[in-house]
Amino acid sequence: MHYGAHPDQHLQFFEPEHSTARGAVMIIHGGYWRERYTAQLGVPLAQDLAARGIPAYNLEYRRGTGSAAAMLADARLALGLIKEDGPITLIGHSAGAQLACVLAANDPRVTQVVSQAGLLDLEYARRQGLSDSAVDLLLDGAPLATYSPVELWPMPARVVIFHGREDADVPLKIAQRAAHKAAALGQDYRFALFPGDHYTWIDPRSSQWAACVRALSPAHY
Repeated sequence: MHYGAHPDQHLQFFEPEHSTARGAVMIIHGGYWRERYTAQLGVPLAQDLAARGIPAYNLEYRRGTGSAAAMLADARLALGLIKEDGPITLIGHSAGAQLACVLAANDPRVTQVVSQAGLLDLEYARRQGLSDSAVDLLLDGAPLATYSPVELWPMPARVVIFHGREDADVPLKIAQRAAHKAAALGQDYRFALFPGDHYTWIDPRSSQWAACVRALSPAHY
């Protein structure tokens, strides 16, 4: 499904043969907001959800330098294509978790965000110069506070903060800072650490992904 004229403005729908869930889940891939990382990363997860009876959507969106506002606009348009009634959970990996949280803060239809090794604190990521100053490239002069999840809390949607102890791409400190900020601000959240690196989250055979699926209950069942 296309929601705009740009080639990256499309949303894949994975329809269960027999739906056993209320609402739907939207997968948002990561990649430090760079164009070479695509929605193909989210396909195995969406397929797994559909096999479990959960309607699943996989988002592609505009990325690249200065794309912060365009990404949010795209995510909001795509969210409008979700046809199921009931709760909407966003599962975002890495930079996808950043977009998921910003979308949730700007759209009340989102009831829960599951952050898989998420870039939830852009100020910290910027100070660390992560991925060759990816935050500065993303923002390109846009206000950081508008697009940094921890600056948007509390918000109505629940945030599940999952992170791997061996993550070498997004430091564990980001998750810890995010959990501390959530507690201080009264944000509804859950925080849990797991073994594994940055990529175990997007392997549908992993125990980390199984934890993400469990986090969907009881909202969708």
